[in-house]
Amino acid sequence: MTTLNSTKRVAETLQDLRALMRRYEIEDYEPIPEEGGIAYSVRYRQGGQWLTISSRIQPTRAQNLRQCYQTIQYLLLWGSRGVGGVSQGVTFIGGGLAKMGATGAEEDMAEAYTTIGVEPSATWEEIQSVYRTKVRYVHPDSVQDPAEKRLRDERLSRLNTAFAKVEKARGKNGA
Repeated sequence: MTTLNSTKRVAETLQDLRALMRRYEIEDYEPIPEEGGIAYSVRYRQGGQWLTISSRIQPTRAQNLRQCYQTIQYLLLWGSRGVGGVSQGVTFIGGGLAKMGATGAEEDMAEAYTTIGVEPSATWEEIQSVYRTKVRYVHPDSVQDPAEKRLRDERLSRLNTAFAKVEKARGKNGA
């Protein structure tokens, strides 16, 4: 089995993901790194439905995220050309093993900004506004379905954690 041939780090792929979602006018999305592991998932909402793309087969977290990005890119491109449907368990495999030189702190901050849904260059006021809007949108108390409540609770937790990281990094400390 070969692996994805990419030297992009997590932060670079998250930047590409934000641009892709804007280009295709995706309603909402969130990157979800596996806690303590190398797997990555990206959930996105299009046409009122959530789709989740996950990758666990690549040797690094950065490559798994890149795999998700490329899969979503192809799905959106195909959809724009009238090709529909998603197959579960499909694997896209590319060239040889690429060395990755990412730093944990840089990846954490890139993930935090992307989870909130803003660029790292966004103003504090913009970050707060987007965060508050997302909190209202994903709050688990606004739905009755237990499965949806659980998903929203998990997402709210990731959103709160991301906001706290950005808040601390910017020296806002609860301001």
